[in-house]
Amino acid sequence: MVIPIQELIFDLSKNKVNIQRDQPLSKFSSFKIGGVSPLVIEPASVDDLVNAVCLLSNYSLPYKLLGGGTNILISDTPDDFAVIRLSGTFKDYNQISDSSFYIGAAANTTPVFRNISLMGYTGLEFLSTIPGSVGGAVIQNAGCYGGEFFNVIQFVDVLKKDKVIRLAKSDIDYGYRWTQFLQEKDSIILGIEIQTEKGDLETIELSLKEKREKRKASQPENRKSAGSVFKNPKIQDESGKEIKSWELIDKVNLRGMTKGDAEISQKHCNFIINNGNAKASDVHFLIELVKERVYNKFGITLEKEIEYFGKIN
Repeated sequence: MVIPIQELIFDLSKNKVNIQRDQPLSKFSSFKIGGVSPLVIEPASVDDLVNAVCLLSNYSLPYKLLGGGTNILISDTPDDFAVIRLSGTFKDYNQISDSSFYIGAAANTTPVFRNISLMGYTGLEFLSTIPGSVGGAVIQNAGCYGGEFFNVIQFVDVLKKDKVIRLAKSDIDYGYRWTQFLQEKDSIILGIEIQTEKGDLETIELSLKEKREKRKASQPENRKSAGSVFKNPKIQDESGKEIKSWELIDKVNLRGMTKGDAEISQKHCNFIINNGNAKASDVHFLIELVKERVYNKFGITLEKEIEYFGKIN
């Protein structure tokens, strides 16, 4: 597809919407994988976002929303769509009552939830170990250590076409590492309202430390990855213990398997790491290999937790 860049840039500039041309998307990804996008649009407000989406629609141009880039695999050739990255006010968060906060979709989960926790609010500590943007975490209902985002969400604000809609938690379909927003590609998360409660600061600080240390001990730190590749299958063994994806991957002897510069992590084999200049196609090869081997041996179909961004072969 030939994108009419100059015409679109002219119209976006008239509306003072920030843009970047010919950007390697790898720099926006924790995997450090991704080809060059012809156009990255960075709305700093709801008005900017509405203008950008309307212009893209007028030009019949497809677009994809890129959040923190921590749980996605970006195509090696993302050249047939524009990219929207929220900025400006979407990165803000503020307290709106004694026990509730409003958090923008582009806010960074780790520092935001750590800071709120250190204000003496409990039940959020696990969220401080989840990297990426709040919007992306909401879309996937990210979670760890027995908790998930929708434990604390009260409302989600979304842009659908050119209308801002507030959805109550009860109006949203969600489950384990899944929400309706994964299917609703025309809905853009703007921000969330969360509900929490006061707790003992010393206990909260200890909980933050324990979860940080547990993550550091069990996951590859300071390596280029996208977090857990597969969801746990929600299947129990004969003793009633829940089976983990990493255990299945380990049992089919794929720990340490490589393709190009992509490697199934030695430390945690539900992670794939980029050892240098891995391609999306290398990671995809390993993902498909894992699925095939696990299914052939156990009859279990593993489901990806990471999302593909663009076409990957």
